[in-house]
Amino acid sequence: MEDNNFASVGVIVLKDNKILLVRHTYGSAAGKLLNPGGMIQQGELPTDAVKREVLEETGVTVNPIGMLSIRCAPNNWYMVFLAEYVSGEPKSDGVENSEALFMDCGELLRRDDATDTVKTLLKIALGKKPLIPVDTGGGRLLFAVNEDL
Repeated sequence: MEDNNFASVGVIVLKDNKILLVRHTYGSAAGKLLNPGGMIQQGELPTDAVKREVLEETGVTVNPIGMLSIRCAPNNWYMVFLAEYVSGEPKSDGVENSEALFMDCGELLRRDDATDTVKTLLKIALGKKPLIPVDTGGGRLLFAVNEDL
């Protein structure tokens, strides 16, 4: 499948008070630590993109729990999800990132080589309940505050 060039996902994965990070190799975040993520492919649900992107970039398998935030601009939307760790050890993909690792959450917040975005997303993840995906049928997901709909 090809990327849609409009919508992308980011993922916050927490495990034992550590956050999964990658060191980006290109663009304005080159050399910086940030959360895994990427473009949603045509016909792909955001939650499926979360699983695919994290596995491709880090070798880690995750299960999306819910949406933490969404950033909307006229030319793109960026949806950030909280995902639970399932299995795997972080390993760089050698292309989009030069490093993949779990880092203590407190250490990340003190680092100068981490993006402001990942620091903000971590604070949101630690303090808020994500919007839970609810299958409404027909391949559609609704993200809601209450999972008991």
